[in-house]
Amino acid sequence: MLTKLKKESDMLEFFSIIRIMRLCKLTRHSAGLKILIHTFKASAKELILLIFFLVLGIVIFAALIYYAERIQYNPDNNFESIPVGLWWAIVTMTTVGYGDMAPKTYMGMFVGALCALAGVLTIALPVPVIVSNFALFYSHTQARSKLPKKRRRVLPVEAPRPKGPKVPGVPGGVVGPQTRRMNAIKHNHPGALDAKIARLGKLVHTITTFAFLLGFRAVQ
Repeated sequence: MLTKLKKESDMLEFFSIIRIMRLCKLTRHSAGLKILIHTFKASAKELILLIFFLVLGIVIFAALIYYAERIQYNPDNNFESIPVGLWWAIVTMTTVGYGDMAPKTYMGMFVGALCALAGVLTIALPVPVIVSNFALFYSHTQARSKLPKKRRRVLPVEAPRPKGPKVPGVPGGVVGPQTRRMNAIKHNHPGALDAKIARLGKLVHTITTFAFLLGFRAVQ
């Protein structure tokens, strides 16, 4: 079909130009391009707002410049239609200014001045938000690159706790070796602890009595 239309060379050139899109693979190896992509994703609302304001201003000023150049007599009028004025409005609002089209009448110059001022203000308002997002992502990337790469430490395996009957009031609810020994003494020798307490009481009583007798003889 392309041979019959005699356009095979044009199509082949078009497909050969598409190969330039391979440059997008550089985003895998370039941190700057990744930051730029993340910035555009984070600033999607601001970009949509910017495009909306630009399109609105372009349409308005294209219509105004078309009618402004027709009010006065102008043999060198370049604005033959509103679509032609769209190109002039885009160039003027983006502050490019190719100079291929320019208003010649006073009313057209006034509309051109308004278009230039509106373009500067429209672009200047959302751009700082996009720049701040870029600075945020860039500083975050730089901070992460300066951090030392720490190896993940393997936590030591916790030693298994001794199994035993759960007792209320004991930390963990498990009876330890010392608790088991005390329980064994109490169960096997129920009067051992009471006997020790009785002996200690008798000793204290004997010492007190002896000290009292010594003090009484010293008084006599």
